[in-house]
Amino acid sequence: MKTTKATFEYLPSGKNRDERKARRRPAPQESRLASNSLEHEQPEPQKFRFTGDWGSKEPNSLRGPHRLRPAPHRASTMTFAAAYPFLTESGLGHEGTYIGTDVFGSGAFSYDPWILYDKGIISGPSIVVIGTVGTGKSMCGKSLVARSITLGRKAAVASDPKGEWVAVAKAVGGKVISVGPGRPARVNPLDAGPRSSALTEAQWQAVVRQRRRYLLVALVSLMRQGLPLRPVEHTALDIALMETMAENSNPTLPMVLDHLLRPSKEMVALVGAEGGTAVSHSLRRTVSGDLEGMFDAPSTVAFDADAPMMVMDTSALIGASEQALSLAAACGATWLEAAITNPDGGKRLVVYDEGWRMLADPYMLAKMSEQWRLARTYGIANLLIMHKVADLNEIGDSTSGHRQKALGLLTEADTRIIYRQKHDAMRLTKEALGLTEAECEHVENLPKGVGLWKVGNRSFIVANRVTTDELAVFGTDDRML
Repeated sequence: MKTTKATFEYLPSGKNRDERKARRRPAPQESRLASNSLEHEQPEPQKFRFTGDWGSKEPNSLRGPHRLRPAPHRASTMTFAAAYPFLTESGLGHEGTYIGTDVFGSGAFSYDPWILYDKGIISGPSIVVIGTVGTGKSMCGKSLVARSITLGRKAAVASDPKGEWVAVAKAVGGKVISVGPGRPARVNPLDAGPRSSALTEAQWQAVVRQRRRYLLVALVSLMRQGLPLRPVEHTALDIALMETMAENSNPTLPMVLDHLLRPSKEMVALVGAEGGTAVSHSLRRTVSGDLEGMFDAPSTVAFDADAPMMVMDTSALIGASEQALSLAAACGATWLEAAITNPDGGKRLVVYDEGWRMLADPYMLAKMSEQWRLARTYGIANLLIMHKVADLNEIGDSTSGHRQKALGLLTEADTRIIYRQKHDAMRLTKEALGLTEAECEHVENLPKGVGLWKVGNRSFIVANRVTTDELAVFGTDDRML
């Protein structure tokens, strides 16, 4: 650095501040004399040559006694959290299921929807996991479910279209029900399911009757690609169901179909001889078409409420038509719902994998919406796993009521876990999940296995940690290695 030299004139100061002040302060007598004099003699200034560097601590550097002390910046924790996200967060505590490491907090990250609800951090136990293929979203969901089971929670997978949850269920001592062509299991979607101790016999029968009626209407609507039933067709279905229940305490779909094809005198009097014909043709496919041999007989398996995990494996339907997949999902979900909605069943995680397919199904969307609203009543936590928010565009445009209802499930979830997203999908993700600009920037650049956790109004960047044994069970990349 080039040294700057200069010459200054100054009045010699004392050894400290007090001496300098005393030197400048005149004595009382001198003060009076000075007031009467016209001139006050000043000492001749001394000269010296400054040879030091600016800011050095040498005696002749003119380094003054004063230092710069800027005023501290004061702001609320809410302001700091917005200006510096992830840096001022204290964490959720150690209670709950261990997930991994808080990247910015450098501590362990644990999560449990029921504990956080009791603390008032979240207002609902529903969870949404979003991430493109290969980012680790499935690993995150399986880690949460499997580790929660070790803490006393239970789990149920309404439909496993790829068979990925079968290995998880076996690893934790759960049970798997596999349905599909050539599989021996039979599931009767009209099963009553376990009765709640809070309901009387009359109340319970009314609940079961309504559930069965709703399923029949949904199956017919699916076969008609969403077209609503006429009033006369609703009546025909109701009469066929009531007559079937009067004859058999455990009705099946073929029994209801038989009453539609061979209407009784009461049905003919109300809807005419042909009133139930169109409905019967739509319902027939569930017992003699794509789904023959799966949902057309009394159940050969039962939902074990005491099992730590139950999985409905529908991977045998890969390659089937969209209608067949929708029918299977509707039948399986209704049968599963009869068991998991029992308030006496304990705290349970209900998993909806490949959520884009579930949301595209009007019947499944209605069922999921009901479970989202009544999750606290049932003591369940819904876990929806999907690729990206843009998948909702396949349901309909922004004016579609079905799409808005599906989008509502995402916005109503108080826990949102977002793994890496592509840039062109970030706009919809930001609007749907309420992300900030800083959060969007992080999401676009997250490495594999690291996700953004939005828990209530708080944000975390979490790296999911798995053991070697867990990786062997949870991993889905075996065929790519």
